[in-house]
Amino acid sequence: NKKLKNINKKLLQLSKKISRIRKNNSKIFKEKVEQYLNELNMSSTHLFLKLDEIDIVETGQDSCRFLISTNTGETPKDLSSTISGGELSRIMLAIKLVMQNKDLVKTLIFDEIDLGISGQVADQVGNQIQDLTESHQIICITHLSQIAGKGSNHIKIKKIKKDGRVFSVAKKLNNHERIIEIASLISGKTITDLSKQQARELIINNG
Repeated sequence: NKKLKNINKKLLQLSKKISRIRKNNSKIFKEKVEQYLNELNMSSTHLFLKLDEIDIVETGQDSCRFLISTNTGETPKDLSSTISGGELSRIMLAIKLVMQNKDLVKTLIFDEIDLGISGQVADQVGNQIQDLTESHQIICITHLSQIAGKGSNHIKIKKIKKDGRVFSVAKKLNNHERIIEIASLISGKTITDLSKQQARELIINNG
């Protein structure tokens, strides 16, 4: 009983120590994530980490919740229930950029991370994703040429009708097909020589 009491005492001490470190690091983590969010055109978005004390488990005595406020002064709400898919992808990108050297997950999927952005911001999002490829495999679904032009492989998804059914088909594009596809993102249905030239430049500049 005495030995058990001493072990429990040590366990509690270690858990409290971990909690102190976690609380201090959560402030640094918040600042770094918001720094990236600012670069991703989400300067009014603020991340909050709510640490609640629970019974001691393998990771200590803390439960962590991510809360988000998308406008300054707005009451923070649960991350999953307050934002769009595109915003969630950008927040995930910011978190992964901060944690990339410690992340155990090595493949990330960003679904339409370009929602609601264009121009310089789209290019910045593409640059951030490109930085993340140093430590992760990235699968990015996008409709923006600035982001599509930064990939090392380009896969086109389309639907076809066959035998009265609709199938989704994935095709890896060669360099010429990739130029045509990116050009279509630039100029739409009518692909011009200028849009093809812009597509070539995007691929070369990001290669």
